[in-house]
Amino acid sequence: MFKKMFALLIAVLFVVPFVITADDFDDDFGGFEDESEDSEESEDEEEAPAKKKSKEMSESDAAMKDLMGDPEEEKPAKKEQKEAADAEENAAPAENAAAGKSLKGIKPVLLVKGGFTPYGSYKEGGKSLSTMFGSLDEGIIGVEYLGKHVLAKGTLNIRTNYFFIENGSNPLAKVNHHSIQNGAANALYEVYGGVKFYDVFIKGGKIIPEYGLVDTWQNLGMGFTTPFLTRSLIAVEGFLPETDAGLALGYNGIIKKDHNLFLGLSLGTGANASEFWESDRTFGLYGRVGYGFKDYVKAAFAFQYRNDYYSNKTLDLTGIGVHINVSAYGFEMPITFDYNMMKMMKGTARKNTTAMLLSLAPGYAYHFKHEWIDKAGLALRFDLVQGVYLDGSAHYLDYTNFRSASMIMRIGVTANFFTKEIAGVRAMAGLTFLMQPKSKVDAKDINSDGKKYDYGFTTIALQAGAEF
Repeated sequence: MFKKMFALLIAVLFVVPFVITADDFDDDFGGFEDESEDSEESEDEEEAPAKKKSKEMSESDAAMKDLMGDPEEEKPAKKEQKEAADAEENAAPAENAAAGKSLKGIKPVLLVKGGFTPYGSYKEGGKSLSTMFGSLDEGIIGVEYLGKHVLAKGTLNIRTNYFFIENGSNPLAKVNHHSIQNGAANALYEVYGGVKFYDVFIKGGKIIPEYGLVDTWQNLGMGFTTPFLTRSLIAVEGFLPETDAGLALGYNGIIKKDHNLFLGLSLGTGANASEFWESDRTFGLYGRVGYGFKDYVKAAFAFQYRNDYYSNKTLDLTGIGVHINVSAYGFEMPITFDYNMMKMMKGTARKNTTAMLLSLAPGYAYHFKHEWIDKAGLALRFDLVQGVYLDGSAHYLDYTNFRSASMIMRIGVTANFFTKEIAGVRAMAGLTFLMQPKSKVDAKDINSDGKKYDYGFTTIALQAGAEF
């Protein structure tokens, strides 16, 4: 506990100097301005020194007010210019959103997604068993401050046990699930502070790794509500920690109105799923490079490297991923592919293993012209996992419990109903069917334990969610 809180304290202290020396960032990141501002710079050079100094002081004061949380005073403008700006903003809200415009200041954060399973079945020891349960898949509560030069966020994630994870055969997924569910330190799911200038940002704290499009899964989306469907498959299977304590540096900006370029690099304490996470024997490095065009397409290449020490032997994981989301005319198609290369061990012997994850979720949403009804959506889901654990009670670094060549898959369909924003709140409700078919994962019965099959499960769930 002490080491975890100490890591968070160090991260916060790292950010403080950037806040104090905010004025220097205007000069340091001046090279990231758009080319369209070149003409303005040339005009500034011709200004009288006194006038130019006054202008720089005004901009510096505005930046400092933003850093301190004070509202920035609105500059006087001609009536005609203000009316034209208002008309343009009202006429093109989507374009303004694409340009990165958003409300500044302190605002609450609320995202709640949960479901109830009236029917679920699974097999254990060759016997078919039924189950009925409810779960809160994700309950993010907190506040955030978003300004022109400052970003800060503190949220708490409330989550309950999910039956098909707790009774599954993937020990890595189980531990990753508990790493943000149990304990006071782990309950600080996403607490960080940071600064940003000209779309360049630096953050410190417990944050989502800079990896692919993983950070885009924290929304209502198509309305998936089980842990298998609301998160990126690489996080669900435990190959990527959902949060990591450390530092992140990156850029996320709009280039020429429609083009979004984003890249990031984060350095963390390693895998939250590791039993040694709170020691100094873990390390995590994550990176991504991505591009987006309006709301039509978003794509990113991802990289991660993590090491974990077990029995004084270095065990590492190197992973790459390609994440794409295409949207047009009500259709949406998220595609994710991740490939991981790992070292696992048995006793003192080590072995190289691999895992491959493929996930597709095509969907269509019909939009209504109504005051509060937004859309009705239907989406399919297909997950393919190559690299299967045989026994959930074994250690996740034990290679005798892992088969690189074995596969399991999941198929599902979900239908959901969404409301428009009412008093700042959006909501959804729906129905999901999900199945993990029986699969032969250990044909040769290498462990001589009779566990040749993953029997999978079947579930029908009712779901609901809301976000603020």
